Amino acid sequence: MKSEALSQLALVMRKSDLKKRYLKPVQLITPLQSAWVRCLLDVWGGKYGGSVGPDTAKSSVIGHLMIRQNWSDKDSERIFKVVMDLHKQGYSGNELFTKAQQIILLNDKVGSLLERANEQEDADLVEQVMCKLFTADNPIRAVAIKHYCERKCAQHIAAELSKMTGMDIENAKTRIRWCRQLLEASVFHAIRQEIDAIRHDIAA
Repeated sequence: MKSEALSQLALVMRKSDLKKRYLKPVQLITPLQSAWVRCLLDVWGGKYGGSVGPDTAKSSVIGHLMIRQNWSDKDSERIFKVVMDLHKQGYSGNELFTKAQQIILLNDKVGSLLERANEQEDADLVEQVMCKLFTADNPIRAVAIKHYCERKCAQHIAAELSKMTGMDIENAKTRIRWCRQLLEASVFHAIRQEIDAIRHDIAA
């Protein structure tokens, strides 16, 4: 099924066509927002693909720190830098999360939302969003599964698409890039909507 879905990309000539055919209207996101949602997708792929990538440990912490609060770009940059530096020093898991939280100096209100890292809940939230956004035959979903669950790099997915359809390799790379960009934007906004809905329910 994933291969059949992927092959549909050969019929798409423009990014706007891909967006119109397979997604509801979605706004573009910033590079920092893209980096954040890639962290969550990485954690999702680790759980639902059964294969933990080399960056999953720090991705889990970055995703969990940022999913509970709307951060400014400056705050987001700081979170990324703190977690990356601590990861290089050998911190991982809950130890990495706790140390990062201490350094970031979160206030009490935010700190209460970040009791400890729970990548399983974050992965489940992404899975819930993926099921709402994409049908099983959606090529954007197929690219997401291949990249985050099967841990295939974009170049390998493009080579698979090229071999499957006869498409020029550069055109195949372009379509994989389109899919990843639209995946990130759509998942980012959908997760934000889910978080806002949860907060609304809690406040009601």
